[in-house]
Amino acid sequence: MGKYDAGRKRKNQIHFFVSDEELETLHKNMLRCRIDSVSKYCRKMSISGYVLVIDDSKELKEFTYEINKIGGNINQIAHALNAGQSVSQETIAQIKDWLVTIWQYQRYILSGTPF
Repeated sequence: MGKYDAGRKRKNQIHFFVSDEELETLHKNMLRCRIDSVSKYCRKMSISGYVLVIDDSKELKEFTYEINKIGGNINQIAHALNAGQSVSQETIAQIKDWLVTIWQYQRYILSGTPF
């Protein structure tokens, strides 16, 4: 064990060579992903195969709003059921519609595909 290994979380090194063009592409991709370390970027890409970057955008705020809205309604339904009340098929259908909307927002945010 070398003097730099003590207390190190990652003790295994991997070495490989890249061309100038590959290195330039790697650095451009790191910037796009907002990762400031070649080691972090290569580790993330080799293990996960992708880096997900989500901005605090309008779409994300709308997505959060939709989730909160459904959560509130589910909570109301749970209270009604616990109090022995029934829930209408219309209410259940509305929740299903909201879930579809959430999945559409998620697909748009994660892939940029419009819905």
